[in-house]
Amino acid sequence: MAFCKIDDVKLYYEDRGVKTQVPLIFLHGVLGSSEIWKPQVSYFKNQRRIIILDLRGHGQSDKPRGKYSITQFSDDLHALMKNLDVEKAIIIGHSLGGMVALRFTLDYQDMVDKLVLIDSTAKPASSFGRRLLLSLSKSLMDISYRSFLKIYVSRYSDLEDLDLEEVVTRLLQTPKHITKSCFAAIAGFNVTSELAKIRVPTLIIHGGESSTPVVLAKYMNQHIPNAELIIIEGAGHASPKENPEKIWKAIEKFI
Repeated sequence: MAFCKIDDVKLYYEDRGVKTQVPLIFLHGVLGSSEIWKPQVSYFKNQRRIIILDLRGHGQSDKPRGKYSITQFSDDLHALMKNLDVEKAIIIGHSLGGMVALRFTLDYQDMVDKLVLIDSTAKPASSFGRRLLLSLSKSLMDISYRSFLKIYVSRYSDLEDLDLEEVVTRLLQTPKHITKSCFAAIAGFNVTSELAKIRVPTLIIHGGESSTPVVLAKYMNQHIPNAELIIIEGAGHASPKENPEKIWKAIEKFI
C-alpha cells in the first residue's frame, strides 16, 4: 500500500511490474477506483510496468471538500509521475479517467508515449434528454444519494453478475459532494477545439452498447490526427470490468 502526498492530499497508488519498461498508467472513472483495473494488472504485470491510482476523492485516496476538476486530476497525475520519476508513460483512461487522460495529454504531451481512451468523450453529449437526465440526477442525489447510486449502477453496469446492494454500499464510500462536483466537471468538459494538437498515437475503445454515445467516440477518432477506433459490439460502459479480455487484447495490440 503506497501513498503520494500532493498539496496535503494523499493519493493511493500501486506501482508494479517490470520497472525497466515504459509504464502503463490506468485512470478510473467517476465513483470508481483503481480496483476496476485488476484484470489488466494481472495480465500485464509480468511484461510491463503498471501504475494504478485512486483519483482524489475516490477509493483509498483522501476525500477533501472543495471543487473537483478535470484539470486538478490531471495535475495530480503530473505530480505523481514526477514523484515516481516517470518521464513518459502510456496513459489509459476510462470514462472520466479518459477525460483526465485527454487533459493531461494536452497539458503535458511530452510525458505521453501513447494514449488510450475507453468509453470516454472530448465533450458532453448535447442532447436535451441527457441534459435533463443530468438535472434529474442532481435532484435525486439531494433527495436520496443511495437511490441515485442504485439507478446509476443499473444504467452503467451489466447487473447479471453483480450484487446491487453490495456495489451501492461500496460506491457510498465516495461522498455525495465529490460525486456532484465530478458530475459538474464532466458536464463542463469540452476539449474539442484542442484535439488536433494531440500528436501521440491514440487508441479509442468504445462499447457498442455504452451509455456514452458511440458518435462521441467517432468524433474523437475523426479529430485526433493519429487515432484509431475499436468498437466492442455488445459491450456497455463498464467494459474494463465486464469485458476485460477484449480490453487488454486491444491495448496489447496497440502498444
